Amino acid sequence: MVEILDRAVPTRVDARLQSTRARVLACASRILRQDGYTGLTMERVAAESGAAKTTLYRHWPTKATLCMDLYLEEAGREVRDPDTGSVAADLKAIVASVVRLQTKTVAGAAFLGLVAEAQINPGSRAAFLAEFAERRRAVTRRVLQRAIKRGELRRDIDVDLVIDALGGATTFRLLQGHAPLNSRFADALVALVLSGAGTRR
Repeated sequence: MVEILDRAVPTRVDARLQSTRARVLACASRILRQDGYTGLTMERVAAESGAAKTTLYRHWPTKATLCMDLYLEEAGREVRDPDTGSVAADLKAIVASVVRLQTKTVAGAAFLGLVAEAQINPGSRAAFLAEFAERRRAVTRRVLQRAIKRGELRRDIDVDLVIDALGGATTFRLLQGHAPLNSRFADALVALVLSGAGTRR
């Protein structure tokens, strides 16, 4: 009987932690949507979510780490490997999903906050690049490597440069807001980048 009780405790603890995490992320999401990154403070999240400050800071030492968790949570649902068999179709689907992620979900506000934090707090830049940027790039890298093996792309292309071109243009338009960030942009961007990558016709 004692062993059963001992095994049950971690389950209850895990469930409680998951509930707290969901509550905190939902609260942070609401604040970001309403007031942006500047309106997001750890004190406010603790007060409005009902989570203890000690719990909050134990799992998210800064609001930047909270935003990173929030972004990755949304990205995990939105950005997937389509694997259609065509590099053009795959990349169009990925860029479209990133556009949707950054314009239709709270991830856009979280991303803008992370970019700002990386500039004003150089110490956070390493974590930003390691945790955020690489995960975002991994799906596109797989798509490009498959396309090279299929012969759709030249073997000598710089995969990371192609990823930078796709992601950089999308991010630039999000930051500048000078032109629409939509599916037409996604399709045109992919066509432009692939024209320089030597795709077969």
